[in-house]
Amino acid sequence: MRYFQSLFILFLICVFLSCVNQDFNDNIFRYNETSSITSLDPIFANNQSNIWAVNQVFNTLTILDQDLNIKPSIAKSWHQSFDGLKYTFILRDDVFYHESPCFGIDSTRKLIAKDFIYSISRLNDINNLSPGAWVLDYINTQKTHALNDTVLEVYLDKPFPGLLGLLSMSYFSFVPKEAVQYFGENFSQNPIGSGPFFFKKWIKNEKLILRKNNLYFEYDEDHVRLPYLEGVAISFITQKESVFMNFILGNFDFVSGLDNSFKDEFLNSEGRLIVNYKDQFKLMTTPYLNTEYLGINIVKATKEKNPLRFKNYRKALNYSFDRNIMAKYLRNDLVTPASNGFVPSILSNCYDIQGYFYSPDSVLNLLNGIPDKDLEIKLHTTQDYLDVCEFIQHSASKFGIKISIEISSPAVHRKLFSSSGASLFRASWIGDYPDPENFLSLFYSKNKSPFGPNYTHFHNSTFDNLYEKSFNSQTEDERCRLFFEMEKLLLEESVVVPLYYDHVVRLVSNNIEGMFINGMNTLDLKKVQKK
Repeated sequence: MRYFQSLFILFLICVFLSCVNQDFNDNIFRYNETSSITSLDPIFANNQSNIWAVNQVFNTLTILDQDLNIKPSIAKSWHQSFDGLKYTFILRDDVFYHESPCFGIDSTRKLIAKDFIYSISRLNDINNLSPGAWVLDYINTQKTHALNDTVLEVYLDKPFPGLLGLLSMSYFSFVPKEAVQYFGENFSQNPIGSGPFFFKKWIKNEKLILRKNNLYFEYDEDHVRLPYLEGVAISFITQKESVFMNFILGNFDFVSGLDNSFKDEFLNSEGRLIVNYKDQFKLMTTPYLNTEYLGINIVKATKEKNPLRFKNYRKALNYSFDRNIMAKYLRNDLVTPASNGFVPSILSNCYDIQGYFYSPDSVLNLLNGIPDKDLEIKLHTTQDYLDVCEFIQHSASKFGIKISIEISSPAVHRKLFSSSGASLFRASWIGDYPDPENFLSLFYSKNKSPFGPNYTHFHNSTFDNLYEKSFNSQTEDERCRLFFEMEKLLLEESVVVPLYYDHVVRLVSNNIEGMFINGMNTLDLKKVQKK
């Protein structure tokens, strides 16, 4: 089999080699965005491709390190009021924006606290239609203000323990008013920030070039100014085969994620890099803040009178397949079986909860006496997850659980479950910030889709009360206890079928040093070096 794969690779090399424009500067970091980039304006940083590019050009108050710890960035330090309703940030006074004609004769200026107020006002402007406007639900924008150039006070209407992580999101990037006024509607294609790289050139669907910011404020441990790289070149090849071939040829410095059709070419069944490639690149992986799951809309199931309306049937479905086998043979052990509830285990480490596992006896006992248990249920998914859904279908069929599978395009599929058009659907939730509350918000009744992420339309007053109490917790132990109670309730009601907690997976060229990954899949290039 591998012989034919190798022949296929050689063929692809010949076909696609001429498609890539080589950049011969050895100190340029090169990668590809298959899904393209739609905007370099932080208020539209709502997907990974936009976020990665925006992060190179702009800065936020805080950042997350490789262990998801909150670290200073524009903010040197901060303190919180006793009631949790005010955060005071002390900003750096040595941060300059990229040089631009928008600043007139001086060509640049210092970043100041008022820039934060302006930046969030753009998020809050309904004329901008920013998909990130929801982040301001936690902040009192009327009271938030700058005391002076380096002191910022952020006010909240109610305590929100996850605020510092939220503020690391690209939506909160510092943007200078002069640049937005100067470029107008074209600001998204002419971004001016204070990040380690500045915008140089963008040829849509072909190449995006960023260059080193020689005025960047951060230094390494040896007092060398960052970044080390001279620039970043982003390509937009859409064919996944071509992307991997160009990576093997050295035209890209890393690739993120492994398509199911290619993973066996690079990894063995234990998820380790095949020996043939160890001289060329290395595998980097870490748990990802992403839970893959099957969602159950009980209201929809009740209207359809299908067996998913019965709690014991939903529990039986959860016990009917082996998550460990699924992770090993369908995902090369590069995921963690979701046997500890809905929240990824890297966030739920302050409480211990036993989720679902493969238990044939439990399935048979739970199905006993359920009316309509022989009726077929329909599982909606996309092509990329067909293998997982077929595995569940086959395993559940051994117990008489009949599942049919309907495949849709990603856009159609998302519209289907967000509009309550499916009683059983495959979905995933990638954390916006590193806090269990962000995952549990999917089951808060006031977040029902299409206006929020509660796609199951779960409504439970006990859960809602626990969720609301978590915002006012005085200690971390109390928050953990509340999260535990919420997870226990979700498992009891069996409103979802947790499948696995995903991992960030990167293949990185051996001549690249200084790259780190974290559970948010952050791309931070300021300390990356090419050897």
